Amino acid sequence: MRVATLPSPGLLSNGICLRLEAANAISAVEINAGRNAGKARNAKALKDFFDACSSAIASFVETTVPTFVSAAITALAPKRITLVFSEGLGAANVPLPAAFTVGGQVKTVSKVTVDGPFVHLDFTSNFVAGAVTVAYTQPTPVAERLQDASNNYVASITATSVTNGIA
Repeated sequence: MRVATLPSPGLLSNGICLRLEAANAISAVEINAGRNAGKARNAKALKDFFDACSSAIASFVETTVPTFVSAAITALAPKRITLVFSEGLGAANVPLPAAFTVGGQVKTVSKVTVDGPFVHLDFTSNFVAGAVTVAYTQPTPVAERLQDASNNYVASITATSVTNGIA
């Protein structure tokens, strides 16, 4: 087993050593599998060990999907819809404007920015008083999907009402 074929355990102080030792253990099982009848016993013992490690850390893995909370336009920012989510989102994965659809006062999104739990949709013209809806369709390229720091993706949002603070 080549060390490079194992995924990185992340930013652990001894992560490189852990990865190297795991590769060595897998290599030992591979070598023993070709030499003796105890190959199944050795492979099972190593699998049981890795399963126990996985179970021990499972409770630390964050799997909560960020959910949509609300959307609003304010008089202070009449060219922007701000979407609020249940938790902070990663600023590295920003969808293209085409992932969002605005209805009621049909406008095209010109810019998307992510700032913690807020996604700002900017437009070239002001909104006026009246009904507005917004929808989000998860883009096909995974790198453009809204997601949290644990890579849990935001689900698509069907057309939902925007609180319009323009009088």
